[in-house]
Amino acid sequence: MHQDVTNEETSVAVLASFSKSPQRSTLSLESGISRTSLRRILATHKWQPYKLQLLQHLNEDDPDRRTEFAEWAKQKLEQDPQFTQKILLSDEANFYVNGEVNKQNHRSWSDTNPHWMDPSKTVGTTKVMVWCGIWGTTIVGPFFINGNLKATGYLKLLHDDVFPSLCTEAGTFPEFFQQDGAPPHYGCQVRAFLDEQFPGKWIGRRGPVEWPPRSPDLTPLDFYLWGHLKAIVYGVKIRDVQHLKLRILDACAGISPAVLLSVCEEWEKRVALTIQHNGQHIEHIL
Repeated sequence: MHQDVTNEETSVAVLASFSKSPQRSTLSLESGISRTSLRRILATHKWQPYKLQLLQHLNEDDPDRRTEFAEWAKQKLEQDPQFTQKILLSDEANFYVNGEVNKQNHRSWSDTNPHWMDPSKTVGTTKVMVWCGIWGTTIVGPFFINGNLKATGYLKLLHDDVFPSLCTEAGTFPEFFQQDGAPPHYGCQVRAFLDEQFPGKWIGRRGPVEWPPRSPDLTPLDFYLWGHLKAIVYGVKIRDVQHLKLRILDACAGISPAVLLSVCEEWEKRVALTIQHNGQHIEHIL
């Protein structure tokens, strides 16, 4: 029978246990103390669970570049409150047939944020590279990429698949297109194509609007979509590549416009926080 106790001796034992093994679940603490008491002790001593984040080291001038982009986005939002509905934000990610640990479940109990970085990387011979975009309350894609992505393949993807899919009956089209600074995105032919499609209105490395490097916390593909998709996709054991693709398609189709609207609001919040924190990473304060 659980003891519902929060005396000093018990508190010391609990904190000592979490200090030794900060990533252990409160459920696995074999102390005979109820979950309610455990959480009360941790809360009393201002300990809280920090989500394991994949952080990239910022170079010396990165905060300035992140602030510059956030200031630009803030200005656009002030001019047009619907601005987040007019950007197509894009990215690619690998999905492995052998699955991947869902890092959303990793928690580290501590009285201060440990800012741990996860050096692990899924290794597998069979994988699928996926391109996806978020355009307001719409998921664009997913589109599957064969082999390693190079500038020529990326250009073909944009020309043959991505942009044709944006044509709607209402005749609307994104006002801005965003991509990160990955090498395939930086090809001369890619940038020339984007200059034609979005003259003066694309965001990326050496684009009309510079995308700040090492900023996964500023794109909803990284801070929301990939983690969400993988949590769903790997909810069952993946049999093969075709099964993996079907799971990804179904997971994308299951995302509602209401959820994507919340994601857009989160992006606006992150823009403001980036300015407030002088361009430093903000994941640890969210």
